Amino acid sequence: MTPFRRGSARPLRTALAVFAAMTCALSGALAQSDSTWRDHERALQDARKAVDTVAYRAQLDAVYRAIGATPRIANRFAALALAAHDSAGAARWLGAIAAMGAELDTSLASRYRTLAGARALDSLRALGARAVADAGSPQLSFGLPDVDMISEDIAYDFRSARFLVSSVRHGGIYAASASSRGRAIVKSGADGSWGMFAVGVARDVLWTTTAALPLAAHYTPADSGRSALMKYDLRTGRLRGRYVAPDSGAHVLGDLVVGRNGAVFVSDGVGGGVYVLAPGSGSLRALVQPGVFYSPQTPALSRDHATLFVPDYAVGIAAVSVATGRIAWITHSDSLALTGIDGMYRVGHDLIVVQNGMEPNRIMRLTLDASMRHVVHATALARGPSARSLTHATVAGSWLYFLTGSGWERVGDDGAMTAGTPADAPAVMRVRLMP
Repeated sequence: MTPFRRGSARPLRTALAVFAAMTCALSGALAQSDSTWRDHERALQDARKAVDTVAYRAQLDAVYRAIGATPRIANRFAALALAAHDSAGAARWLGAIAAMGAELDTSLASRYRTLAGARALDSLRALGARAVADAGSPQLSFGLPDVDMISEDIAYDFRSARFLVSSVRHGGIYAASASSRGRAIVKSGADGSWGMFAVGVARDVLWTTTAALPLAAHYTPADSGRSALMKYDLRTGRLRGRYVAPDSGAHVLGDLVVGRNGAVFVSDGVGGGVYVLAPGSGSLRALVQPGVFYSPQTPALSRDHATLFVPDYAVGIAAVSVATGRIAWITHSDSLALTGIDGMYRVGHDLIVVQNGMEPNRIMRLTLDASMRHVVHATALARGPSARSLTHATVAGSWLYFLTGSGWERVGDDGAMTAGTPADAPAVMRVRLMP
């Protein structure tokens, strides 16, 4: 979605992720049904400051029960086990971190070697190496013409058999294919827009989001925190509607999904809310209030459209009731990390996720159970040299087309691009979706 992500490879996104977290902390009164884990997290931090190990462990257990394992939670459990000289507990949680494909903390690894021996540590490192090994065989579909465009989202227009790609740095939406790479469908700066983020196609309508960021086209400091959902005629490029969040505060309406009835669901990477534009409505309403999520990314709808799946970049995947806005967190094994998800797409009973908050970046296929509330299996579709600096993807037939070499790692905290040609030119790759 947007640049509000944690991850060492994205300085600007990291800084804005922290801002998003602060925004959430200040808006706790607005939080809905998933706020309990936040209360435990605050209590955990209080216990840490008071050096109260018993209370710290109790609150950590409570957070874990609420949202499941994340790399950060696993690191906390591993540190507790090592402090208690619990070799089995340390092996369990360090093993989970390795299996997630997350980096082992050097201090924890050194302490584990002292406790369990060099061979035990070597086994963990071998497990971690398997978890980050190259996977999948992506094919180059076509390159993008501008190495500095900061390509963010991609959608496929079946009627015209063309891809639509958004540019954050230059603004605008561009038609792209192997034979035509760069014709503007929506021009840069059109209709008071800034950098363009999400792209969605529904019938003859093009939906997109725009936000004012230092990197974005046509940004001025006075516009900071402004954002909008834009509705365009797909054939003519004319603006048919502009919608802003109904509440005050800074917003980046970044990612969206369009339902078959025409409803548009939009996530706010800074405000932490999720909004819906109902068919025929002239304004957005909050489905999930601001401050509930840290940094919600690309949502996906269940087959019956009763559930909106929302990846929170710092936490995991939430299942949100479209009717009530109530939230339940998708459960999964301790060895699977569901943090760092930017793009997400439903294919049958599975969710395809683009994880650029994990190094190396990866695209995973998550197979869910019948209730669509638990991940029973995870398969890497792409991981390795062809899957770097990922952002979003789109499904077309039996293929997943995804953006690679987006260039976000070259953006500084001030929004300036670092000099030099990027190592990975932006391109559209494709990988076959397994049955």
